[in-house]
Amino acid sequence: MSTSSPASSPATRRPRRGLDLLLPVVPALLVAVLLAVGLSACGSGSGGSDEASGSAGTDQAVDPASADGDWPRTVQTDDDTDAELTLDAQPETIVSTSVTLTGSLLAVGAPVVASGATAPDQEGLSDSNGFFLQWSDAAQEQGVEVAYENSAPEAESVAQYSPDLIVVAKTGGDSAMDIIDQLRDVAPVLVVDYGTRSWQDVTTLLGEATGQEEQAEEVVSDFDSKVAQAKESITVPEGDTSAFIVAGDDSGDAMVLTQESPQVQLLTELGFTMATVPADVQGEESMGERGDIIELSGENVQKGLVGENWVVVAADQATRDTMDSNEAYTTAAPVRDDKVSYMPSTTFRLDYYSAQEMLDALTESYSG
Repeated sequence: MSTSSPASSPATRRPRRGLDLLLPVVPALLVAVLLAVGLSACGSGSGGSDEASGSAGTDQAVDPASADGDWPRTVQTDDDTDAELTLDAQPETIVSTSVTLTGSLLAVGAPVVASGATAPDQEGLSDSNGFFLQWSDAAQEQGVEVAYENSAPEAESVAQYSPDLIVVAKTGGDSAMDIIDQLRDVAPVLVVDYGTRSWQDVTTLLGEATGQEEQAEEVVSDFDSKVAQAKESITVPEGDTSAFIVAGDDSGDAMVLTQESPQVQLLTELGFTMATVPADVQGEESMGERGDIIELSGENVQKGLVGENWVVVAADQATRDTMDSNEAYTTAAPVRDDKVSYMPSTTFRLDYYSAQEMLDALTESYSG
């Protein structure tokens, strides 16, 4: 089976790979680092390609007169203190404190004026503003500004934009839950748990909250059509498949993506049969809070990644270096038999944009 799209080469190597670029390096267990970032993010979506960058409605200004539905309206929230949020009118000025959720807001044409950001200029991951590459162009077209970097969330930085809606991630390195009470003093706050929602669910929720239901429906439908087309053009490999992320710290550790992860859900939709990690080698599952990843130590990589085929998600240069040098990978049958497919760095977290990048990479790998 052919291998997939080329991986990017970070300009600066860090103790951890692209996953931890959303927050300062944490001197803790690898699983803690991964969970702090929040793997599952926004499910599947598009990204990177010219077609995707221009198709998600990011050039649309929100016109309150054309908003879907009636206002006031009540939407579901993932806040522990209240399951609902009532919005008096369609938001016209939104600040997203989550670099993950910003992509989904842009995809539905929501009026985002500022966003939290990750570390800037990380090759294969972020632009000079610290915005994810998969939606960087859309943010630039809309004039989105950097509210703050994830490592230092500030309510004052949000307040300067006078927003009428603030969007906050419940979990992950881009969460602003620590200052949520201060944010509530600024404007209504919509809390979204992207760790338990697919990117489609996140998109639908944000569409409802911003009065962009029709655009959200179009985004999801557009991607569904692309998946159906891809399914007709690829040849699914025989045997089971393991999807995972490699730690870039020379440990050889891996994070297996489970059926709860949007990446595996996309693979399953395309017809892949996913391997199950044997119970006797399973490590921590998202610190007991989420089940989208299972941590494997280096010595258990081959015992846990039992698929005849491997799909390596978020494969940057550090990933390639590890798989080319660490015996946990170099001696594995999928590597020896050339049954490994590498996904772009942006696919560690899926939204409409980055899921398209993953879909494109899978199509390239398994066509013919």
